[in-house]
Amino acid sequence: MATRSYKQDAGLALVLAVAFFYLYAHLGLRLAQGIYFDYLNLAFDFDPPYFIQYLVGQLPDAVNYKHPLSMIFRPLASLFLLLGFAPKAAAVLVMALFGSLTAALVYGFCRLARFGRPEATAATLFFGASSTSLFTATIVESYGWANFSIVLVWFIFMWGARTSAVNTPARIAAAVLVAGVTLTNVMHALVAEFFRVWRSTNLRQAMLRTMLFGLYTGLALLVVLAVLQPQELWNVVARPVQTVKEVYWLRTKGDTSGLGDLLLTFFGYSFFSPAFAKVPIAPDVVMVDFRTFSYTRLEQVAVWGWWGFALAGLVTGLINKAAPYRLVVVPLLMVLALNVLLHLDYQFRGSLYIYAAHLHFGVFALAMGAAPWVSAQGSRLRLGYVGVLLALAGAAMVVNVQRAAALAPLFDTLAYPADAAAIRP
Repeated sequence: MATRSYKQDAGLALVLAVAFFYLYAHLGLRLAQGIYFDYLNLAFDFDPPYFIQYLVGQLPDAVNYKHPLSMIFRPLASLFLLLGFAPKAAAVLVMALFGSLTAALVYGFCRLARFGRPEATAATLFFGASSTSLFTATIVESYGWANFSIVLVWFIFMWGARTSAVNTPARIAAAVLVAGVTLTNVMHALVAEFFRVWRSTNLRQAMLRTMLFGLYTGLALLVVLAVLQPQELWNVVARPVQTVKEVYWLRTKGDTSGLGDLLLTFFGYSFFSPAFAKVPIAPDVVMVDFRTFSYTRLEQVAVWGWWGFALAGLVTGLINKAAPYRLVVVPLLMVLALNVLLHLDYQFRGSLYIYAAHLHFGVFALAMGAAPWVSAQGSRLRLGYVGVLLALAGAAMVVNVQRAAALAPLFDTLAYPADAAAIRP
């Protein structure tokens, strides 16, 4: 019976993944018809040309300290090239693929957390239609891979909580991937490891074993880099002073936004896209971004409804003692706190939406805290909960697809000088 249940869940996860792949690919391929992927900073301060190169162009001759393993997805792009797709289209399809796989993992996480099948399906539909999930699955950048690797870390965590499995190779592989995609996101793997160990030992042992896990992850990351970029890695090791200088120069500079803007972006714009704001970044270049609470009245109803739903879910998740979901609540709260503290300082000219993928799943999972409890209640309550969640998913789909569809025509042609320093790679 259990095997049959897993097969049903795997089938439903596949259906959700295929549906989202079609949506993401459709929007991404339309965006690829214009010039957006050829320049930097045209929207959200994303840098598509660099990641186009990782996937289908000339590989860089240096280690990328922020995203050291971005080249590992290149074989997938090569497969799409062999199928006859143009380079930019092949890169888009890789992002759409990972966006759809992320949705499948979210469904799996929900089921492991004892969401009923209807609750898990509705939650996945909302996650997949949310702003960050949609835009990172259609724009060639590191954030779609970040979204996937973060969900993978917590999927494995929940799998271990549900089955008492150790899964050491899987945990290290997920930690290497999440760090290799975006180095600071290794905090997800370390926090997950700390709380996994702390369940069965004392605080001192948990801290020590987490440090060892971090060391193993770092060594594994170096081994992968030694295989993929041996000469580039040697240059890093052979020039320690220059390496320190280069890492320091990567630090963001300039004015930063406050806590209010941060929370509004991560808890609001990350799920429901507002109207595009136009941000001057050079005398002759204007970037589009999500920076202002610019919604129609109906869209505001959806946003406020989401906040009410999320708050109720968080409170329910905190007070509900049922395993295994309760085991993930405090770790996710810690990750959110660490990310907020990081991005109070680590910002770039007021662009915050660019970092939304680092917190997106954590906010989502905490907001779904009522689902395990509701799933054990009567059909009337479950029907009402699923209905509210489907309404949010439908609203997110309407709002975010509308914004994504409006993005492509903005960049069918280049409105700025092609040699402007602010947009040249």
